[in-house]
Amino acid sequence: MEFLVVIAFFGYIYYLRNYADLRTPSEKEAAALAEGIKLFESGQTGEAFDYFDARIRQKPKSSIAYLYRGMCQKKLGNTEAALTDFQAGQSYDDQVFTLHLELGKLYLEQNQPEQALAAFNRAVTLSEETSAAPYEWRSKAFVLLGLTNEAEADANHANELSEQLKSRPGTHAASKTPFFDKRLVINMAMIILTSALLLYVINNAESIHMPYLVAVFAAISIGFAEPYKGWLLAAMQCILLVAGYFLFTSPPGDGARQELENFSLYGSMILTFAASFLGGFLKRAFNMK
Repeated sequence: MEFLVVIAFFGYIYYLRNYADLRTPSEKEAAALAEGIKLFESGQTGEAFDYFDARIRQKPKSSIAYLYRGMCQKKLGNTEAALTDFQAGQSYDDQVFTLHLELGKLYLEQNQPEQALAAFNRAVTLSEETSAAPYEWRSKAFVLLGLTNEAEADANHANELSEQLKSRPGTHAASKTPFFDKRLVINMAMIILTSALLLYVINNAESIHMPYLVAVFAAISIGFAEPYKGWLLAAMQCILLVAGYFLFTSPPGDGARQELENFSLYGSMILTFAASFLGGFLKRAFNMK
């Protein structure tokens, strides 16, 4: 029985690792590289370059690391190295619109408006109206190519889109996912199932080992599923355990059994919080790869 429980929860963790994370690969990479991105955005270009250079050596196929190292190279005056980095980033993930945007800017600075226009066209398509920048820069490319009508249309659309983005909760200013997002709701539903399983184990276990084992694996799964909101899921599981135990189970007939169930119940609640933090660390470790 214990072996089957271990297999089941490892399967659950595998599912969370590979299928339950609804972010795109580039969004996962950006989350893992947040420290370096903050360095770049705060103007610490040299430190940011060292950070992304080290990360590329650790993970050579990170398109976001190439994007930011390329932007660092550009700020440091190494335009050819920046061009190489942007192209390398595209070779690993050509769905990141910022890579095409930055590549287009570089082509524009090198007086290659045709190549810049092709890059900006791709950036416009991939951005899906979440940023006005691709339109702004494509307008500049149209100007250099003498296409004044197209340039004016893009400039006007960029202004309109910029105003729309300011007034709606999306994209960069509000790109943070809401607290109660779809993934959290799905995981809350899973907590109901794991709580019911743990309650069943507590009610039927002959020792504290099995309830503690189930509690640990359930809690690690909690932290793995929600590394930043795991505390909420852990609290929810504890509440469900207490409510379920006192509302839906009958008290045991002897004191020894009652003591065993008390140790199993309250010990499982403590382990739920402790192991959920461990699960959060595991998830961050996976994201760092």
